[in-house]
Amino acid sequence: MMNLPKKIHPDNLVETIAEIRMHPLCAPELWAGMVLSRLLSIGYKFLPIPQVNVSFSPEGRPDAKFQKSFPDCSGVFVKDNIRFMMQRNCLTFNCNLGKYVGWDIYSGEIEQVMKAVQESGVTKVFNRTELRYISEYKDIPILDNIKGVIDVGEAGLGLNRQELKLSKIEENVKVFVSLTNLNKRKTQKGEYKSSLFDVNVYENFAESESISVVINSLNKAHQIEKETFFGLLKDDFVKSLNPEY
Repeated sequence: MMNLPKKIHPDNLVETIAEIRMHPLCAPELWAGMVLSRLLSIGYKFLPIPQVNVSFSPEGRPDAKFQKSFPDCSGVFVKDNIRFMMQRNCLTFNCNLGKYVGWDIYSGEIEQVMKAVQESGVTKVFNRTELRYISEYKDIPILDNIKGVIDVGEAGLGLNRQELKLSKIEENVKVFVSLTNLNKRKTQKGEYKSSLFDVNVYENFAESESISVVINSLNKAHQIEKETFFGLLKDDFVKSLNPEY
C-alpha cells in the first residue's frame, strides 16, 4: 500500500466538495424549515437565498461577484469553514471557506448533518456519494510534475500541453482527474497564472437508510482521492509540498 502523507503544507486546496444523493420525501421549499432547528442546535447558521441565480463569497455569504445558479435551493447553512445546502436530490457540502479543516472534522460534520436531515423527515435513503478536491498551484506547470510523459512538441505543429483528462472505472466506483496547466485567472488584485489538479470520485450503491454505509463510501472515496493525487505526482514535487507522514 502506498505511504500517503497525512498533511501537506500548504494544502493548496481551493474546492473540497462532498455530495450525497438522496431520495427526497417532500418538496424542496419545505426542506430548510424542516431541518432548521436541528442544524441550529449543532452550530449552523441559516442564510436564506432566492430561487434564482445565487452567488456566494468564499466566506459563504451571498455576493454578486461569485455567480452560480442553485435551483430548488432555499438556503445555505454555514458553520465555521463548512457550507451545506440541499438542492434537488442532493446534499452538498463545501469546505473551502478560507481553511480546510481536515477529513476527520469534515466527515464528522457531514455525518451530523445527515442524521439531522434524516431525522427531520426530508429523506430516509441515500444511493450515491461524490467527493471532489481541487488544488491550485500558482505559476507552477502541473503537467511537468506528474509521472509519465505526454509530449507532441517534436511534431512541429505548435501544440502545447494545456489540459489532461484521465478516468478509471472499477465496478461501481468512477474516478475522474483533470489537470489544467497554467491558465490565466483573474482576481480583484489582478491577473495571474495557475494550474489546477482536480480529482473527482463517485460511488453508486443500492438505496440505504444507513448513514454508516454513506460515511464508509465517503471514506473510501477520500482514500482513492489521496492515492490518485499522490500517485500521479513526481516524488520531488511531493517533497516540495512539505508532507507529514
